[in-house]
Amino acid sequence: MNFKKKIAATVGLAMGLAMCVVPGVPAVEAEAASSSSTLVWSDEFNSGSLDTSKWTCEIGNGSGGWGNNELEYYTDRSENVAVRDGSLVITARKENYNGYNYTSARLKTQDKFRFTYGHVEARIALPSGNGIWPAFWMLGQNIGSVGWPRCGEIDIIEAINAENKVYGTCHWDSNGHAEYGNSSGTFDITQFHNYTLDWDDQYIRMYVDGNRYHEIYIGGNAGNTEELHQEQFLLLNVAVGGNWPGFNIDNSRFPQQMKVDYIRVYQDRPNFTSTSPNPVDGNTGSGNGGGSGSGNGGSNNTASGKVYIYQDINYGGRSASLGVGDYNLSSLQAKGFRNDDLTSLKVPFGYKVTLYEHDNFGGASRVIRGDSSWIGNDFNDKTSSIRVEKVRYRIINRNSGLALDVSGGSRDNGANVQQWTPNGTDAQTWYVEFNPDDSTFVVTSALNGKALDMGGWSTENGGNLIMWDNNNTANQRWYITSIDNGYSFLINKHSNKAMDVADVSTAAGANVHQWDYVAGANQQWKFEALN
Repeated sequence: MNFKKKIAATVGLAMGLAMCVVPGVPAVEAEAASSSSTLVWSDEFNSGSLDTSKWTCEIGNGSGGWGNNELEYYTDRSENVAVRDGSLVITARKENYNGYNYTSARLKTQDKFRFTYGHVEARIALPSGNGIWPAFWMLGQNIGSVGWPRCGEIDIIEAINAENKVYGTCHWDSNGHAEYGNSSGTFDITQFHNYTLDWDDQYIRMYVDGNRYHEIYIGGNAGNTEELHQEQFLLLNVAVGGNWPGFNIDNSRFPQQMKVDYIRVYQDRPNFTSTSPNPVDGNTGSGNGGGSGSGNGGSNNTASGKVYIYQDINYGGRSASLGVGDYNLSSLQAKGFRNDDLTSLKVPFGYKVTLYEHDNFGGASRVIRGDSSWIGNDFNDKTSSIRVEKVRYRIINRNSGLALDVSGGSRDNGANVQQWTPNGTDAQTWYVEFNPDDSTFVVTSALNGKALDMGGWSTENGGNLIMWDNNNTANQRWYITSIDNGYSFLINKHSNKAMDVADVSTAAGANVHQWDYVAGANQQWKFEALN
């Protein structure tokens, strides 16, 4: 079974298979795990030893060098696989062992974790040198019954020799082995980089540091890709030699190491029905009455914004964007909609939308706080007016139960950020604004309009969080990722560190800073809607 082969697909082959990857397209940034997703599996590699409840070490040289004439012998020895300093380390060694000249490790989650569709993030530093072949990839869970390639294979990243680029490839069966792949631009693969897979029922997309380098269309099993819609498990390995990298091994480069800081897998919540639940906000509500609310922009508002409404289910048909404010029937008609048009809408985290049955905000109403692919029979083709508002949040720490607070109610640049007893003041009231270009959020204070900022552009543990004029720079951008029970962790885009209460304190006045994410309760926060 040739599980991993050199990429040989061409654009002509892709077109013949009804797939599309356009060489030279501008870099497109990966979507972070969205507010409608939840972390379903992860390994942060912080325990000091390999978690065998998650991983199995494969032993030996497989059949025909794992189908590729590889030269290494895989072991579960600490010399080849270890967890230290917060990373998984796979080490390929030049040594005589069980009749082979090289040893290494190959890990898999088969029978322990598998999934269909999701968002996979990993931070990895790769080895480089002639004859070396590291990979982070997936195989179909049913490989034992159907074999390869009928099980399907998704190679998130592979690297060979000293090329300083990575490859992404999909393999499947189409009356024989079919494959399609692409490579990234060149960069230093020996440093830690973020590698991402986005996999749904339409596309498989692969990214390096947020820049897309490979895309394959699998919608409707295009190109006989039904295998790529089935459960897959994760693998990590470092091979030595083989059909693709060849057999010219640079023995002077051993030992060679692949380091993995973390792997995280996200999926839409299993109870997804008509709307994508927002993990920190809740989902929808309903009520009756006119609703007087305060919108911004007046009843004839025609402003565009970040909320999108659609004529058809699943975000199809006629569409329009709405900014904050009130939209009566006439303003919706000005955007091309009628009172029998609305069926689905997209609402980014930080916003809420109230739908009204009658014109001018009367009759039955429903609140939507997340993407809704189908608003339900009671409002489908009946909505006649809409109110769009920004949500005001109180942000509560899971460990202490205290609120994120601007120290002393200061309105100055450089004001410190702390935790404090919830008191309902503007110093503890926050807005979040979504950045679609990189799927981050800017968190701003209702007190002074300033942004939650990583002071001094620090990348160090203990770097202090402060308030600063909102300039939308990387040190003011945060990835917000749901965990469970409405809690999320916030990772600063600039530093890649988590918002953290110092010393795991439960005291009012304890400082809020940044630290390596370790899934601690003092790094987890709940966004409680106040309106």
